[in-house]
Amino acid sequence: MDTSLLYTIFGSIFLIGYFFIVLEHKSHINKSGIAIIIGATLWLLASVFSHEKEEIGLAIAENGSEIFAVVVFLLSAMTIVEILVHYRFFDWIREQIVRREISQTKLFWLLGALTFVLSAFLDNLTTTLIMIQIGRKIYKHQENFLIFTANTIIAANAGGAASPIGDVTTIMLWLAGKFNALQIIAVGTIPAIVTWVIPQYLMGRKIVQHEEAEKAHSEFDIVDEEKVKPIWSVIIIGMCSFLLPVIFNLINLPPFLGLLLGVGILWTFIDLKSRGGHEHFATGKVVNIVQKTDIATLKFFIGILLAVGALSHIGLLKELNDFIFGLEINTQRLIIGNIILGLISAVLDNVPLVAAAIKMFADGIDPSLWVLLAITAGTGGSILLIGSAAGVAAMGQVKELNFMYYLKKASLPALLGYFGGVGMWLIMYLFR
Repeated sequence: MDTSLLYTIFGSIFLIGYFFIVLEHKSHINKSGIAIIIGATLWLLASVFSHEKEEIGLAIAENGSEIFAVVVFLLSAMTIVEILVHYRFFDWIREQIVRREISQTKLFWLLGALTFVLSAFLDNLTTTLIMIQIGRKIYKHQENFLIFTANTIIAANAGGAASPIGDVTTIMLWLAGKFNALQIIAVGTIPAIVTWVIPQYLMGRKIVQHEEAEKAHSEFDIVDEEKVKPIWSVIIIGMCSFLLPVIFNLINLPPFLGLLLGVGILWTFIDLKSRGGHEHFATGKVVNIVQKTDIATLKFFIGILLAVGALSHIGLLKELNDFIFGLEINTQRLIIGNIILGLISAVLDNVPLVAAAIKMFADGIDPSLWVLLAITAGTGGSILLIGSAAGVAAMGQVKELNFMYYLKKASLPALLGYFGGVGMWLIMYLFR
């Protein structure tokens, strides 16, 4: 078959499927199912049009090993987060904030900083959902709550870009060996902070000064203190588990193995404690908690990564790479291209964009340039509400937060923060 026709068929299937993914909230067809159909169909067609059947098998096996590493890491992280939720860690954080009477400006900055830091350890999607629940207990004025929610999306995406485990895209780049944990932290943290601080300041000026509405007269204040008492032994083990992937990476072992070890330690510890008759441990066994993890999201990533693998196998991604970056890739083209990809991620999901970039570029590229991609892909999605998983999740949780409201209130601050972060990266890169 003619190569251009083959590219047209594969590209059309991917774009049509992606159209349905973007319109999930309208069609009510789950994006995970669509993504799996796209991935499986593209590999089926690749097999039909291939003359080397053994080559297809090897390509799928290679694609599958990459997907395995990402999915096991995410599943382990989701399990630990659910354990922390059950054992009252986030309830305790919320209680500490509610009990302190601080000014609205300080409160807004405190919650923004907490979001940024949490998303560096947890994924930005989980952090956004947790912070929305905390915000509901604190903000009684609807306009302030909406501004807080919009800012939470921006802060979560920025914090996730500063850590190897804070965002799906940084996890993918890290597991692909494009940078190590120390490189993403050293090079990405300051630009990520700038990306967060600029919108944080601009959004904070829109907070309505309404003292009575902001008093934390929440149900949380009158709940029996014993019911929200965290189980610190489990929480400490859970938080320390997030350090294991970094340690494993430093000794040249796959990071997912470290996080998986953390889950195993937690699992065994909780089972041992449950034998003592403690009610909270009995109801909080990992075998029960793991059922609460978002398996549908994992299947979405599997489908998307399968699709990108198929597009890479037939050579379409190489053609796209040549179109965006030119036939001879150089540093200047990579910087401009990464900035463009970040802006595209405001409309398209950053997972397939980064997955494509990983397969498009040759080996030997400066890790700092991959860190730039992590920053642009991770924070570019904040420009529009539909540009990131955190934004889509927030839109589902807060019905009043719609596309147009976010566009008016948060898109310009997020865009200014985006270019501020890129500018800071450039300064650090040029004067290193």
